[in-house]
Amino acid sequence: MFYLRAFVSLVITTFIFTLNWTPAAGQYHQFYGEHRTEQLVWCTTSREELFKCQNFTVALERDFALFEDDFFNVSCHQAFDKDECIILIDQDKVTITSLDPGEVFQAGRYNSLVPIVQETYEGGFRNYYAVAVVKTGGADIHSMRDLRGKKACFAGVGSQAGWTIPIYRLLKDSVMEIVDCNNHVKSAINFFGKSCAVNSLVNKNNPIGDNSDKLCNLCTGVVPGGKCTAQDPYAGFEGAFRCLLEAGDVAFLKHTTVREMVNSKEFKSVTEDRFELLCPDGQKRPLNEYRQCNWGLVPSDAVVVSSAKTIDERKRIERFLMKSVELYSTKPLGGNQTSYDSDQENRYDSGGRYNDLNNPYSNDRFGFGGGNRYDANRGYDPNRGYDPNRGFDTNRGFDANRGGFGVYDDPFRTTTTTTTTTTTTRRPSFGYYDNPFGVRNQTNQNDNETQVYERFELFESARYGTKLNLMFSDTARTFAGIKEEDQNFVTYLGDNMETIMGVRMCPVGRMTLCVTSDAEMEKCVKMKTALKAQLIKPEMICYKGHSHINCMQAIASGVADVGVFDVSDVYTGGLRYELVPFLSEVYNLGEPEYYVVAIAKEDDPDTELTYLRGKYTCHAGINTAAGWVYPLAYLISNGWIRPYGCDSIRAAAEYFSKSCVPGALSAEYNTGIPYDNMCDLCHGVSYRYCRRDASEDYYGHTGAFRCLVEGGGHVAFAKHTTVSENTGGKRREWWARNTLNDDFQLLCPDGTRGRLNDYHQCNLGKVKANAVVTRGGEAYNETQINAYINLFTYAQQFYGRKEEDAFSFSMFYSYPPYHDLIFQDATRQLMEVKPENRRYDRYVGKDFMRARRITDCLAGGSQVTINRMIIALITTFTILFSGRMILLK
Repeated sequence: MFYLRAFVSLVITTFIFTLNWTPAAGQYHQFYGEHRTEQLVWCTTSREELFKCQNFTVALERDFALFEDDFFNVSCHQAFDKDECIILIDQDKVTITSLDPGEVFQAGRYNSLVPIVQETYEGGFRNYYAVAVVKTGGADIHSMRDLRGKKACFAGVGSQAGWTIPIYRLLKDSVMEIVDCNNHVKSAINFFGKSCAVNSLVNKNNPIGDNSDKLCNLCTGVVPGGKCTAQDPYAGFEGAFRCLLEAGDVAFLKHTTVREMVNSKEFKSVTEDRFELLCPDGQKRPLNEYRQCNWGLVPSDAVVVSSAKTIDERKRIERFLMKSVELYSTKPLGGNQTSYDSDQENRYDSGGRYNDLNNPYSNDRFGFGGGNRYDANRGYDPNRGYDPNRGFDTNRGFDANRGGFGVYDDPFRTTTTTTTTTTTTRRPSFGYYDNPFGVRNQTNQNDNETQVYERFELFESARYGTKLNLMFSDTARTFAGIKEEDQNFVTYLGDNMETIMGVRMCPVGRMTLCVTSDAEMEKCVKMKTALKAQLIKPEMICYKGHSHINCMQAIASGVADVGVFDVSDVYTGGLRYELVPFLSEVYNLGEPEYYVVAIAKEDDPDTELTYLRGKYTCHAGINTAAGWVYPLAYLISNGWIRPYGCDSIRAAAEYFSKSCVPGALSAEYNTGIPYDNMCDLCHGVSYRYCRRDASEDYYGHTGAFRCLVEGGGHVAFAKHTTVSENTGGKRREWWARNTLNDDFQLLCPDGTRGRLNDYHQCNLGKVKANAVVTRGGEAYNETQINAYINLFTYAQQFYGRKEEDAFSFSMFYSYPPYHDLIFQDATRQLMEVKPENRRYDRYVGKDFMRARRITDCLAGGSQVTINRMIIALITTFTILFSGRMILLK
């Protein structure tokens, strides 16, 4: 019984003890769990920055209680460069990073990232100056024009102060000529000598892959993937300074860079007087005159997150960052001074740490490398204490009226320091430095024993190695929140948007593309939008003409600039309106040409090319190369059709029973008598009936094939790729669903038949591909043509796909039920026409011109008119001369 009572008593005691302690423990874990639920993944780009980020997380782990509801569980991820960080944030794989203003533009425009806070420098400034620095008494540079051929050091392509602003000034002042409207890197390559501009060869700055490596020649990276990238020793502003010191003639930097670098451990033997500023007007001035000698003002770096973050999430991150500044920064915001004010040099002690009376770690034994990073004799300014208006949290234990007492100088506190322990008499109210959970003090079981930890500095990087500005700029003092309505890259950049867009300036402002149908107009507008999204210049504008002839007239008169025409229309445009081809489509032959073929059904053996009298025929369009000119020229020249001089429309109307020849009833193409049976098979309704554009279902090569499949035709004249483009499930329209390649055959000129892939031997001839044309003759403008070529080249690089893409634009794809809108769907690329071949007669070739003369009475109209004029003049002269001779007799 005694043992039973003892056991029951023990159980009850244990239960009471559990009741007394469980709630406290539960509250602790609940508190701890609430502040660990949200993860903040910081993206870093170097080993040193990763180390600093990890130190930041350690400090946060110690001080989570001080953040209250604004705590985040921060983890660190190392990416290769900021571009990768931007993509990872966009994909929600990381959360946050800091970016240069040029990078903020890239991240905001193409990845929907938004700036939430930006750095604030000493004096409350939120911007810095872009400067050009040269060696004192160095290269012979007295003006911006003298920079031509010089060895330049850039922070990196895309850096606002280290690339965009200097390139913009050189372009704006016409010092640097524009080589490529859509790649200003090429302009810099053409202007400067051997230089170092990291990322000048990456895809985004070299979209068509033809940049030279001239801007990488000075770069010194040796590890694979390390040269001329973000990992190059000459990358960033620090790298550009190093490049100037070791190899370059000029470097484009922040106005604070030189001071930061000469004060660093690595360059302690270098003095500022070895460098001077190069002003845009060619003057040279001391480094501290950057306000009068700079190339532009740049907004401070910003911290960005995904735009998918809600406003509340952004505000909480902002509060977290501001609290981090309060806890982990000892640098005062200061008055209206800058990093080049007279007392700037007095802010670092002999250990390379920030010198503050309130900071007992000014000579921190944990300094990285243990060496003197800065001049030990620089002294200390006693007036550089904390700004009382900084607005610290009152719970931190800071009092603005404390009279400058440091934490360990507090008169209410006595401290005795030994090797491993510190005995402290605490004040009744805990401040941040007194708090047992603070970064400085961690209490063991013995309340009188406190372990001292190294203090984390948010805006200091020297302890982590030779790299500066890790995570944030070392010159930063705090952050400034960005208003909700201003959290976008355009508002953040402000006037710098003009600079960013200015480096993309083009001598040709716009290019107007002429199309002939509503469907083509819709595709043109989508193409214009897509090109604008990639900032491709010149700006594209769409114009709708009522026919191809009307587009030729619009181009010739300057209403439009370019059009995409069938080779037969290239001939017409060149003959009548002096238009010239400058780009041509390329299909599966590797050259800008294709075969003209006659297609028949496999189950219709009675149809053969040598006898088509009374048959139903399908044509791409009147006066098209494959649909009309070559087939009719073949039939007429071989005697299969009775010729009526060059009146091929009459010949066809009397030979074929029914046809679909879009445009056969149009007065623009048929100057003779209209024949209704030439449009009997056409499918268009209302005004679209038999029109020579995409509004007629049976227009074009695919339209002729559709006429054969569903419209009752016996033979279709088209290009050799037409059948394979539409059969075997490639088109989902009902008319093409059950069609296979084996259902069709080619009609050969000798009366036999061939398989579809026998087009090399079984064809009616080879003709040039469709071409892009513009004005020629006296209106020929080489600059304009080069700009147009450049636009289409970049357009096909970004959008030259042949498949449907719901999230992008496809140049060589036509949305159903249409086909061959603007460009042929069979197009694989656009190829430049050599300047010597930019004449219609040289482009189309002699064979086509001969075929066109057989089928078109107006084919040589201009020459006939000139010949008649010459004959008339000769006749008149002969008559006058003969009359005079008679009078003399």
